[in-house]
Amino acid sequence: MRILVVDDDPVILDLLADTLKEDKGYHLHMYASAESGLEALHKSKEPFDCILLDIMLPGMDGIQMCELLRQTTQCSATPILMITGSNEVGLMARAFEAGATDFINKPLKPEELTGRVVMAGLLNKSLAQAQHTMSTLSEQLKLRFEEPVDLKVDGVSNILAHENELLRCNAGCFAMTMFTVNISGMRGIYRTVRAPAFRKCLQTIATAAVATMADYNFRLSYVGSGKFFGSIMERKRLDHDALTKAFEERLKADWDFAQTGVPVPPTCHIRAVSSQRMWSNLSASDKLRECLSNDGNIHNLTQDEENDLFARLDNRLTQEI
Repeated sequence: MRILVVDDDPVILDLLADTLKEDKGYHLHMYASAESGLEALHKSKEPFDCILLDIMLPGMDGIQMCELLRQTTQCSATPILMITGSNEVGLMARAFEAGATDFINKPLKPEELTGRVVMAGLLNKSLAQAQHTMSTLSEQLKLRFEEPVDLKVDGVSNILAHENELLRCNAGCFAMTMFTVNISGMRGIYRTVRAPAFRKCLQTIATAAVATMADYNFRLSYVGSGKFFGSIMERKRLDHDALTKAFEERLKADWDFAQTGVPVPPTCHIRAVSSQRMWSNLSASDKLRECLSNDGNIHNLTQDEENDLFARLDNRLTQEI
């Protein structure tokens, strides 16, 4: 437990060090002034789990420092325990208004000190868990089936970056094959599993696609609705059926039921967008946009068809068991 201590009394610092020992999991970072404590906090690369502040400090006092800490993102919710030898009600009220979490009265008693710090650590852990939960819920609310989300997979870019790369190609003509990767049953999967699991499904599919095309000079983008758009900058023709077979074998080997929540991987199809071999940057960009706007070129399934496919996947696993 990392604890920032700001107190100018050597006796108090010694007592804290003797009570909150490192072999018990406490790591104290002690400073004699608010200014030095704030500087250390600013330079720290790791967050503190608890802050102990003496109210009476030279220069900036503990209440002023507490108020500044609460204005930072780093310490907006960190438990702050004020150390004081005063029982003045007004002083305590000021500290609470500044954002103090609790008080520890002087003279410090080791049992009380340890108990307050332990409670502060539990509070900090609960707040961190709550923030993580809210972050997860936010991600779930943001993730829509049709959305071209950033999968954060090496080798997969967003579609705008893909188009910009095509537009930056040589002004003349160049050889290229455009294709789509269509994943059957993704709508059913989306409606069955939670958002993090659905994202993991897409990431696993994207990773398998990248590995399958590793020998090609390819570009790949996720465009939403369980579909990927790709381009390969080479003259030789692609064997789309062989590539699909290799892709599905790779996906089957990589599929993880525990992470995806889906018993077996979906089926996939790699299909050419056009038989055209030579492109200019503008014609390639136009074809990409046409492909995205034309559901017929991307092999769009109805909701009932995709739900039926997913049901058959589930039934297949039951039969295998």
